[in-house]
Amino acid sequence: MKNKILFLLASFVTLLLGPGAGHLIVKEWKKATLFISISLFLLVILSFKFVSSVGHETLSAIESFQNMDPLALMGTGGNASLEQFKEIFYKFKEENSTFMLMFNISFAALWAYAIYDLFNFMKKKEAEKTQSDLED
Repeated sequence: MKNKILFLLASFVTLLLGPGAGHLIVKEWKKATLFISISLFLLVILSFKFVSSVGHETLSAIESFQNMDPLALMGTGGNASLEQFKEIFYKFKEENSTFMLMFNISFAALWAYAIYDLFNFMKKKEAEKTQSDLED
């Protein structure tokens, strides 16, 4: 029972936080490091592609948003920067639709495999526990 609850918790954490997070809960350090590293690598590739694709527009929109007074964000000033950034992002998605599709498929496959790997890990744990119970 304890293993099933641990598996559910690890799976839930993986769903919420991303590939590798659940492996930290079950103390699978190498796999957690691998999944988190691959996720970060994919995100770095996306970030690099995004910034190189839209260039200076992006940096100026991000800078103007970061330099805003938090109280101004509640007013219309923050909405203008967010709208500008949203337009830049939609333009990027439109111009790089194949790249975005491949990124989404890769990230979703990694996420699904992380959960599948958790399932296999817990299945092996249950089999080991059953085997040790039979030997005793």
